[in-house]
Amino acid sequence: MAENDIDAIQTTETEVGGVKKTIRKFKRKCTVVRVAQAKGWRNVVVLDGKDNKKYFFGKVANAPPELTPGEELFIGFEDVPYELPGIKHKIILMTLDGFQLDWTMV
Repeated sequence: MAENDIDAIQTTETEVGGVKKTIRKFKRKCTVVRVAQAKGWRNVVVLDGKDNKKYFFGKVANAPPELTPGEELFIGFEDVPYELPGIKHKIILMTLDGFQLDWTMV
């Protein structure tokens, strides 16, 4: 994926504990690698083509929408406004029309 495949970049300022922080949010396309059915949800692995990293989302609600390997979705990255050990981003999995499917923190 090229640099222009980034769909949107947004920067907001928030105050956490009396300290102003700048929060960056952006999203870009990813590709579904694997979908596994669990009891009440699906496990979905997607590949971020720009960074060539895989992300696992463990509680994607059952259909709709149907997800198949090779399908394109969006992953949204958001800086976490507070300090957590080893965690810097909230990552949101969403459909191309913006419907949120699941989220994780890395």
